[in-house]
Amino acid sequence: MTLLLAAAFAASAPTDANGQATATTQAAPEKARKPKRVCKSVRRTGSNLSRSVCKTEQEWANDGGAGMQSLELIDQSYKAQTGNGAVD
Repeated sequence: MTLLLAAAFAASAPTDANGQATATTQAAPEKARKPKRVCKSVRRTGSNLSRSVCKTEQEWANDGGAGMQSLELIDQSYKAQTGNGAVD
């Protein structure tokens, strides 16, 4: 009886291209790591109270660049309307 169970188990074991049994326990692939979040204390306009804002480093970098671009566009628009300074 034991021989019959062993033969059935061997037949059901996964095999590779050469017909050799492969290990059924393979290392699980690593989970994708979540980006590290950075929390900063941010003061809202018109308030003395601050609140904590948490974002990834990439999000902080993107937010800073967007603000500078907006200021540059406003500055260029102002200079074009008033005639103060050259506009590229």
